[in-house]
Amino acid sequence: MMMRAVLRPLAVLSLVALLGACTSPAPKPAVVAPKPVQVSQPVVAAPDPDAVVQSDAASPTPVFDEQYHGPDQGSLESVTALFARGYLESALRETMLAAVQTDYPLLGMRDVRMSDPVSKFLGSAKASGLANDYLRAGVERRLGHPLSAGQWQQIWQGLPKQGRVSDWSLQLKRVLAGR
Repeated sequence: MMMRAVLRPLAVLSLVALLGACTSPAPKPAVVAPKPVQVSQPVVAAPDPDAVVQSDAASPTPVFDEQYHGPDQGSLESVTALFARGYLESALRETMLAAVQTDYPLLGMRDVRMSDPVSKFLGSAKASGLANDYLRAGVERRLGHPLSAGQWQQIWQGLPKQGRVSDWSLQLKRVLAGR
């Protein structure tokens, strides 16, 4: 019996030790101190004695504006402005775009190429009349003076109606060059 009396407290202690080991929190991982970051000193250039000093008030920073503020593509204003600057191919493409949009309003500039036949864009009397008006206004703006009805009629009749847009460009360049 004595043995039972000695073993019982040992059994209780071992049971407590086992339960304590099962319920104790998991060991925490070792905390590693972060390595110190070396901060390099910025390189400061020596001031240039010959430099011109400007204040911020003298030259404000330009503001970039993504919105286009020019005339609408395919409008009379746009075509005459392109003629005035000498961009004949672009002016002709926009003229053909405006003409074809009288019949097919969903077409865009990607649908107009210099290699396309003119008849593709001048399918109706309304489209042909619009192209006539746009081209006359553009040629007059490029020349810097108005044309008489007879002069313009001669130029309009000289444009190849079965040709390509590039053929019209060549013919108008000849007219504008005075040949």
